[in-house]
Amino acid sequence: MRGLAYLTALACLGATAGAVQNPDQESAYYSVDYLTPPGQARVEVGGMDFLSDGRLVVSTRRGQVWMVHDPMAEDPEDVRFQLFAEGLHEGLGLEVVDDVIYVVQRTELSRLVDADRDGRCDRIETVTDDWGVSGNYHEFAFGLPRDLMGNFYIGLNVSFFSPQWWHGKSPVPYRGWILKVAPDGTTTPIAKGVRSPCGLGVNAEGDIFYTDNQGDWMPVCPIYHVKEGAFFGHPAGLDWTADYQASGLLASDTEPPKVARNDAAVWLPYDWSRSAGNLVHDDTQGGFGPFQDQLFVAELTNGQVLRVALEKVRGEYQGAVFMFRRGVGSAVRVRFAPDGSLFAGMTNRGWGGLSPESGLARIRWTGKTPMEMETAKIRRGGFDIDFTLPLAEGLSLTPGNVDLTQYDYNWWWDYGSPEQRTRPVEVQALRVSEDRRRLSIDASGLEAGMMARMVLSGVMAEGGIPLLHDEMNYTINQFPSGPRTTKQIAVEVPRPEPRETWDEGWIQLAEGDVLDVWSGRGWTVDPSKDADLPVLAAEEEWTTDLLAELPKVLRADDLMSRFDFGDMKLHAEVRLPEFGTSGILLMGRYAIQLFGEKEGELSARSFGGVAQGTDWLGQPPDFHVYRGPERWHNLDIIFQAPRFDGEGRKISSAILQRVLVDDTLCHEQLFLPGPTEGALWTDEAARGPLVLQGSLGPVEFRNVRVKPMESADVEGWETIFDGETLEGWRVSDGGTWRVEKGAIVGEGPTSHLFSPRNDYKNFEFQARVKIGHDSNSGMYVRAAYGSGWPAGYEAQVNADYSDPVRTGSLYGHDLILARLVDAETWFDQRVRCVDEAEGTHITIWVNGAVVADFIDAERQYAVGHVALQQHHDGSRVYYKDLQVRELP
Repeated sequence: MRGLAYLTALACLGATAGAVQNPDQESAYYSVDYLTPPGQARVEVGGMDFLSDGRLVVSTRRGQVWMVHDPMAEDPEDVRFQLFAEGLHEGLGLEVVDDVIYVVQRTELSRLVDADRDGRCDRIETVTDDWGVSGNYHEFAFGLPRDLMGNFYIGLNVSFFSPQWWHGKSPVPYRGWILKVAPDGTTTPIAKGVRSPCGLGVNAEGDIFYTDNQGDWMPVCPIYHVKEGAFFGHPAGLDWTADYQASGLLASDTEPPKVARNDAAVWLPYDWSRSAGNLVHDDTQGGFGPFQDQLFVAELTNGQVLRVALEKVRGEYQGAVFMFRRGVGSAVRVRFAPDGSLFAGMTNRGWGGLSPESGLARIRWTGKTPMEMETAKIRRGGFDIDFTLPLAEGLSLTPGNVDLTQYDYNWWWDYGSPEQRTRPVEVQALRVSEDRRRLSIDASGLEAGMMARMVLSGVMAEGGIPLLHDEMNYTINQFPSGPRTTKQIAVEVPRPEPRETWDEGWIQLAEGDVLDVWSGRGWTVDPSKDADLPVLAAEEEWTTDLLAELPKVLRADDLMSRFDFGDMKLHAEVRLPEFGTSGILLMGRYAIQLFGEKEGELSARSFGGVAQGTDWLGQPPDFHVYRGPERWHNLDIIFQAPRFDGEGRKISSAILQRVLVDDTLCHEQLFLPGPTEGALWTDEAARGPLVLQGSLGPVEFRNVRVKPMESADVEGWETIFDGETLEGWRVSDGGTWRVEKGAIVGEGPTSHLFSPRNDYKNFEFQARVKIGHDSNSGMYVRAAYGSGWPAGYEAQVNADYSDPVRTGSLYGHDLILARLVDAETWFDQRVRCVDEAEGTHITIWVNGAVVADFIDAERQYAVGHVALQQHHDGSRVYYKDLQVRELP
């Protein structure tokens, strides 16, 4: 398995497949300086270009335009910022034409005029505003490259509406389109199917390209060649085509349209790019090193710049992407300067980019040529890799020095796609050219319509200079010869089941009064660290040993969830300090390792590894996925609990069906024969708590959520609401209850809705529920009909109303203060009420997990209705799929 190869390579070479050298090593070839705006100014860059006198003009998402004087000064301290204009609406693209400044705002393309030449804008002229704006937050307008005829190009973001924010819409023209704007302002929509076209640019031949961002109908970030009539895959913009307008059709959120899609020239690997910005080609005539005419792409989330080498295969662009420079900051715009340096503009917008999150960086070539894969050219039976420096004389390379993998993606309405159908490709032979600048790789098993990831090991130039970056990813749409393929890398697959909101089916364990659903000393919750996401932090504390009178470290406890889980999906985001150590214990028994490293260094201790039994190193991940300290990593797990027969004997072991870190598959179908040594319990069970390890040192978690996956019992249930009429149900206090789309809707003043039967005793009651913002409700069992608040046991339904008692609580007894489910999100709630020897036993499930369990020794309520509550005027609640199952 690749995991074993990983350890072998680490031991033998001191590096692992896919490793990228750290910024300190990159800085020997490309240095980074930062230009500091004055005072407290936040220059969140949206566009950049240069005037003929060398001044840099910068537009910002905050509506300002800055003049940067002497931006190419040897000492960044000599650079001076001057405010040129303000009050614009999100300047997310800028171009200078004959020293005239053009800025694309959300609502128009503008020409900025300094009539008296005093360095301040005097007049803003509209070039065109020939597109729609509905007021939606996400209706960005990006730009602003020009083609050889002088036409501008603008990309219009689709709109996103709550609660189904992942479904892009096109409510006004021309959301989801690329527009061409002639010098006279004539505007023509030329290509559709874009989602979030954050970056546009032009290559050395004058062709226009755009980058998109991962989401619905975009598996990862692509680079597309913009051609008239093209369709790039997102359906929303089709609403404004002649065919859809004539037919009255609207694009479906979830059904793929029957429209031919254009291939992406390049798909950017997800672990390299989450939010691609614009792209520029190297036109410096060698002033920026050995990459003349290649494209350089801004990357916001990971704070880096990528490099793309394109070629035309059968008349269409495709090619390779390489890592170029890490640790730059949250770059969303790049632009080459007259002196051959590359400027990067940073912004954040709440997207979580790498620091710095605003301002300007200047990347300069030091004059020293790195050992890099310069280009990659596809052949029918392999690749030809050209290097920037000749391979060392006497260097012996074998197929074992090449790790070659192919994969593709799913094209669907769901948010993005991890790599799919990943498989290794055998390398048969290697050949080195006479000048030792080219390595030809023969791999007859390569397929078109697939991505190819190639990682080289043991490759070096004279003097032992190693490859600075050892991985390339190539988008193989077609081979230069042989039969054409009709397969696309973004594969149309059976669509996932629709959902109402992103959070449907999940239980949140890090929202609201977070610590209410966890136990453990030494943890804090800081809601301010990362915008609206509370952060659970385990921190070390220095204290004094009174006996020895010596300082010592007092560490936090491991944090244990209040609820038990069996089969489940788990999502968590984790951030470690340098050399930090933590872990997650599934069911308190099976450890997922979270080992940090120093920036740019590799360790045998893995992030995303699985400890097995007494082997703490256990099974390392199939890929090196750790991106560095102080960076958030997404962990997604699908876990199957062990199985037991009727007498409690284990009949099958626990299985990690999938473990992904930042959408990179690390483990699949990994059997867990028993608990990890040192786990909370040495025995096994069908369910157990989730444990976040804080006893190993400082760590932070956020957005921790679980989706229980245990099969529900479907036997014996009786439907008590037919989805059409409330005939037989009784309303108290004159409240308003109605039926809408198969659901009971409660609104208006305080009231309760009582079932036709009033003799429910030992039974279960379940429903699908959705509660509005600032709303409150509850599901009653053994309820007595009457005005006011009824007697009975109430399972609370409340997401964000001022009452601190939240969804899943047994009101008055077993309370939950954390927000398990958001407002406007459908969830399943079930209540069991059974008389036992000790008293009346009430159990509440939310989305399949037990969240409240209480025995009423006083047996307050003996028999009654099931009932629904509408708490107050202004509240709104929805119930559907109401069912009852009577128990012995």
